[in-house]
Amino acid sequence: MPSTELKQKILAASQHLFIEKGYKKVTYKEIANQVGISKSLLQYHFPQKSQLLEELMNDNFDSWIKTIPVSDLYTKLTVFLLMFFHFISCNSQVDKFMSEIIDNNELFNSFMTFFSEWLTNSEFVKQGNDKFKAALLFTLSGGLQLFRFKDKYQVSLDQVTHTIMTTLLKLVGKSAQTINKTLVNAEQNYEELKTRGWQLRY
Repeated sequence: MPSTELKQKILAASQHLFIEKGYKKVTYKEIANQVGISKSLLQYHFPQKSQLLEELMNDNFDSWIKTIPVSDLYTKLTVFLLMFFHFISCNSQVDKFMSEIIDNNELFNSFMTFFSEWLTNSEFVKQGNDKFKAALLFTLSGGLQLFRFKDKYQVSLDQVTHTIMTTLLKLVGKSAQTINKTLVNAEQNYEELKTRGWQLRY
């Protein structure tokens, strides 16, 4: 593993290039040149380009989740999704980059695999709760497709998140009262966080 300083330089260069040019178009050589190291050294530390993307998502998601001061996991997840879609929509290049992920089956599968692992590590999914995990990944997959066509079908960002969370909570057997309480509490926290916004880690 590279030193902390070198790793941060690699990730910063990768993030900039991925967003500017799109994940598929960026080469190892371009990243290495931007960092000022050889292509072989970059590949030594990150043998697969997908590892760079996973590191970036993990670092950004971890930093974002720390901004949400909510203890209830359902509410916290709802706030996270509201902020996530808001962040994407407010950054045209990030929006374009996310669209590339959703449009490309290989990238989308990688994203969903990453999100599955991140959810577990972030304790959104308790160990052994496969039903919740499966339901969340199912609803998130559909929700991202809804986000992709939000303009065409005139769907608001709030509606995208509400659709995901309402479907998820119904699938895991939560009552209408719990669902409504979760959405109301999340909206209140979201409005407070939205004014500060999120930033990319690098």
